[in-house]
Amino acid sequence: MSVGVYSRPSEVSYVNERRGRAVKKLLLVALAAIGGLLVYRQIQADRAEQDLWTEATDSVPTGS
Repeated sequence: MSVGVYSRPSEVSYVNERRGRAVKKLLLVALAAIGGLLVYRQIQADRAEQDLWTEATDSVPTGS
C-alpha cells in the first residue's frame, strides 16, 4: 500500500468540497440578483402607480 492511495480520496473530496462551495456562492449571488431585480421592479411599479394617481387627482387650474 502506498501513501498516494490514501491521499487521493481526500484530495478528491477537497476538490468536490471547493466546487460545492463555489456552486453555493454562485446560487447565493444569483438569488441576491433576482431579489434585487424584483425589488427594483416593485419600486418602479409603485412609482408608476403614484404618477397615475397624481395625474388623476391633479387639480385643474381655473381659467386655462
